[in-house]
This record gives sequence, C-alpha cells and structure tokens, in this order.
Amino acid sequence: MTHGKSLILFGLVFLAGCRTADLSGSGAKVATSPSAPVDHGYVPSSCKSLGYLVGRGGGSFSGSFLTNESLVEYAMNDLRNQAAELGANYVQHDSPQLGVPGSDGATSTATVSGTAYFCSRRIVEHEPTADNTASE
Repeated sequence: MTHGKSLILFGLVFLAGCRTADLSGSGAKVATSPSAPVDHGYVPSSCKSLGYLVGRGGGSFSGSFLTNESLVEYAMNDLRNQAAELGANYVQHDSPQLGVPGSDGATSTATVSGTAYFCSRRIVEHEPTADNTASE
C-alpha cells in the first residue's frame, strides 16, 4: 500500500470514530427544550410520546479534537435527526452530558437524552378585538 493510500485509509477510520451529525432538513423542524410541550403552548391531549432517544456526538478517535460546545451541538443534532425520523416535532431533553476526559484531559464525547413527541395543536390566545376592548 502506498503512503498516500495509507493516509486516506487512516483518515476514513479517524472520521468513522467520530459522530459529527449535521442537522437534517427535517431535524431542523424539531423544536427542543428541557420543558414539556405544554410549557410551549401545545395542547396536552394533542401530544403523543414517540419514544425515548439518545443523541451522541464525538467519538474515541477525533472527538478530543472538538470543542465541548461542538460535541454538544452534534449530540443535539443527532437527537433532533432521530426524532424527525420518528415523525416528531418536539423533543423534551435532559441536560447534555460530556464524557469523562481521557488520559490527555480532553473530553471526546457528549450525549443528550430526551423524549420525542408529535404535537398537533397549540393553544391559541385570543387577541383583543374592537368588540372587547375598553372604549375611551
């Protein structure tokens, strides 16, 4: 094997060990919050739990080359993408957790767990109209 092919193979193995999930188009439409859907205006009876998910970012090889913020971002992207695949439009999530630092002191992984929901209705607040506003 030539030196160039060895480097390419190493690079592929290096990247395969790291989860850096891009946010999919459908994943971008999934709202996330530590709060329940009802706290964001969804009608409780319109929300159906689709399951518990765990999003992961980083990995043993290259995760230590990423910032903690990037690791968390990738874990959240993974969580939102998984939720979208289930048909969810909302995820109530726990606080992201960073992996234990390795011998070099660098954190290489992040996880975030949550419950995916599909919520079909939001509570609509009525705005004042001319009929129910005070006259001057």
